[in-house]
Amino acid sequence: MSQLAAKGRAVKILVRPSAIIPEEISDNTGIEIIYGNINDFSTDRIGDILRDCDSVISCLGHNISLKGIFGKPHWLVYNAVRKLSDVLQKSEERKKLIVMSTTAYTDKVHGEQNTFRERIVFALLKVILPPHADNVKTGNYLLENIKRSEKIEWIVVRPDSLIDETSVSDYEIVPMKNRSPLFNPGKTSRINVAHFMCDLLLNDALWQTWKYKAPVIYNKR
Repeated sequence: MSQLAAKGRAVKILVRPSAIIPEEISDNTGIEIIYGNINDFSTDRIGDILRDCDSVISCLGHNISLKGIFGKPHWLVYNAVRKLSDVLQKSEERKKLIVMSTTAYTDKVHGEQNTFRERIVFALLKVILPPHADNVKTGNYLLENIKRSEKIEWIVVRPDSLIDETSVSDYEIVPMKNRSPLFNPGKTSRINVAHFMCDLLLNDALWQTWKYKAPVIYNKR
């Protein structure tokens, strides 16, 4: 978000009440911070927040804890994206939506396939790991239900194993995963994901290349 603000774009961020915000964001006058749990927000409340926004980025995910992974709500990301989509569909102007997912999600709509071993493991994960099932349901909702909406242009961004880095590095964007997220995972820095998302919103040619798709982002080796 700070990268968008640095480009002169007004930014709103919705974060959990317990979130710790870095000073570079909390002190930035170009960023409005809203505290709350989107799962508890009505569509009317979300509509009020998004009224003057032309784009939405969802980086929502389950907390990495026993309660966050196995506790309710199991459909945290799906419910949020569903609410966002319902609100954006009612907008008078076309809006952009970016949803952060993972390479554990397989884009079958565009022909991506898993190996036999991957299919077995992913089938087990879908049963025993709620966040994985949540990501799958969210991706399928956009690719199979929203499709090419007249009111929403969307992109699902899929990083591989996320790591922290302090600066943007070289990365590559590919239409489908070219390595196994289970048996030969790559790495993707969070700051590179943010850089790509910002580029998508600021570079129309790049947006047109990837809209209605689920590109994969890897750090270059």
